[in-house]
Amino acid sequence: MTTRAPRRRPASQPIPRAVSLAASRGRSPVEIDPDKDLLDELEAKGPKRAMAVFAHPDDAEFSCGGLLALLCKRGWELTLVVTTSGNKGTKDPSVRPQQLAGEREEEQREAQRIMGANEPVFLGFPDGYVRNDDELRGLLVTWVRRLRPELVITWDGFRPGFNHTDHRETGRATYDAIFPAADDHLYHVLDKEEGLEPYRPSAMLLTGTVNPNYHVDIAPVLRTKARAGVAHVSQINGRTFEQTLAQYRERAEASKAAGEPGPYYKESFTKVIFRR
Repeated sequence: MTTRAPRRRPASQPIPRAVSLAASRGRSPVEIDPDKDLLDELEAKGPKRAMAVFAHPDDAEFSCGGLLALLCKRGWELTLVVTTSGNKGTKDPSVRPQQLAGEREEEQREAQRIMGANEPVFLGFPDGYVRNDDELRGLLVTWVRRLRPELVITWDGFRPGFNHTDHRETGRATYDAIFPAADDHLYHVLDKEEGLEPYRPSAMLLTGTVNPNYHVDIAPVLRTKARAGVAHVSQINGRTFEQTLAQYRERAEASKAAGEPGPYYKESFTKVIFRR
């Protein structure tokens, strides 16, 4: 069974493709032109590193799997941090929490493999009990300082009427960990013992948002998004890759028929740019 993670990650546990701190120590967020495409700006001005933070296995694929697949296709280093292992996400009364957590972690690993991302990180909080508290923010600060991403993707935890407390709390904790904590050396000072320096990403993208201001054309990676989604076998009620792909295509055709502006295969976000 996946247990709640300690504040310190054991040294024997592998870290996904650790970043050389010497190359990025003390670096400020890059200056992003808000009138230009965010991904193009980040790729032109900084290292292609992204960190996605979500509450449950499958959240990332179902909410923004197209963006994540596109980042990997464009050569980004992508690491997914999952705050729970989804140990309550089933209607089957015969399934035990420990069994489900193990299954869903394996499904998430497969989905990340399909996209070409790093091994996912599981923080191990119980499903339904995520809180935006000092423990969660501290863990996220450590991972931001360790991975040093230019871009962070997470839930829009400020959306009214949000559908799951774990989503809301994970999104807010991620936002709060980035600003101001991760970039201020007097927050979570024990990170210094691991050689981790303060750090602030250049931008965030919030998914599940009400009034998006940034749209990503995912047509080039639609099949990858569908393949990664159906890797979550325990959550899709037998839906196949072909059925999933057909669903995406039907939605796109409906948007086109309704006269909505393209792109029709898209994912939408609130864009947040961090400046000093």
